[in-house]
Amino acid sequence: ASAAPPGVVAIPHTRTPIPTSTRIKNIILKNGGNPSQRANQEMIVAVESSPSDRIYKSTDGGASWYISLNNATFSFFGIPMTPDPNRFDTVYTMTNNIFMRTVDFGENWTTLSTPSGFATPCDIEVFPDSVNIILAGDNTTGIYRSTDYGVTWARVYQTSGEIPTIATPANSPGVAYATKWGGGGGFLRSTNYGLTWSELPGSVVGQSNWGVDVAPENPAYIVVGRYSGSNVYISRNTGQSWITTTLPSSNYSVVVVDTLTIFAAQSGGFYKLRVPYIPVELSSFSANVTGSHVRLDWTTATELNNSGFEIHRRELQKLSEGEWEVIAFVDGNGTTTEKNEYSFVDYPKFGTSYQYRLKQIDFDGTYEFSSFVEVDTDIPSEYALHQNYPNPFNPETILSFSLPSEINVSLKVYDILGNEVASLINNELYQAGNHRISFNAVNLASGMYIYKISTANFTAAKRMLLMK
Repeated sequence: ASAAPPGVVAIPHTRTPIPTSTRIKNIILKNGGNPSQRANQEMIVAVESSPSDRIYKSTDGGASWYISLNNATFSFFGIPMTPDPNRFDTVYTMTNNIFMRTVDFGENWTTLSTPSGFATPCDIEVFPDSVNIILAGDNTTGIYRSTDYGVTWARVYQTSGEIPTIATPANSPGVAYATKWGGGGGFLRSTNYGLTWSELPGSVVGQSNWGVDVAPENPAYIVVGRYSGSNVYISRNTGQSWITTTLPSSNYSVVVVDTLTIFAAQSGGFYKLRVPYIPVELSSFSANVTGSHVRLDWTTATELNNSGFEIHRRELQKLSEGEWEVIAFVDGNGTTTEKNEYSFVDYPKFGTSYQYRLKQIDFDGTYEFSSFVEVDTDIPSEYALHQNYPNPFNPETILSFSLPSEINVSLKVYDILGNEVASLINNELYQAGNHRISFNAVNLASGMYIYKISTANFTAAKRMLLMK
């Protein structure tokens, strides 16, 4: 056998079968499966087994196994375990209506709650930017939500069918998607951390759907698998329209690595999508209020026949009218596989809030919409330094602050010992408004850092956690 690449731990080819298991439900690798970490040798596996279902753990890459959790019930689960996306030692599971957590990657499990009303839960998901909020999809009852790490629960959506899969994409704060099997079928979306849900239109309506996933670099790109009907649906515009593809048998799961690499697990086999086009990869889109204007910034990873971007704007106060105003057009770069950066400055009237979106148009006239971003152009009434987002972060995060009047600003980052590690703003004049600064810590070590703002009459500091 060839040697492993530098920094990668070679895992033996020989495996030991998991004792008493008859079906593997899901597998979680420690540290998110980072191959450069030796901890990748550690994994926990939920299985159906005899005489009871169990979770097993391996610390040697699957060469040997020992029981992590005994006397469980996973027979009706779709995905019985889920990790905390920011703390890889923390994993949640449910056995019937018993909600449990481990904080040492399966060495010990603690019961957090035994909520009433659950039938047979099918999926658990944690919001990446608010890990205290957890969703659970159930069979014959609906979707349940906890805001205190699983200690208390409330039902937020009711159905007579099943909620097989929930997705909480890292690139869309507060957004969650859920598939419906039975109970009329369909596909659900929440934009307020699972508190309320709405049915998305199009091909997915009335279908008994199962798997769902969102492209990590493009929150508008959603893939949904149909359990009963041999179809996988793809949306490139946040569910406003769908492309229907056909696969044999029933869907169990879909995985979107990126918009060119999509997998589907079917009852009859494992498939990879043959993408018929290279789409315009919109990898970021943001809006920031600076002084008297709003600056839009977006980047693309690849482009094919990109004529350009039509920029749309509407006032939040007029959402009921549903009207978008076309305010500008920015030329694209045609066809390229290079990363491209775009920007546009808008001068709306201040004192209200706006939504912006992009309409990417190909040379043949076809187009797709981005997800929208919101800005508030109200002048702040007081100075404020806001908590960075995301937090924890790796390696980029956003630092934001509010100024009620024009003033010189300094914004610096320090390590926990008080040493300055970055000067983001050095006594520069900023106008009144809300401001956002991107901070990239790619060259810093993991740990706690402090960011501090200073003006002539205001000083504040906050902590942030870098986790690599």
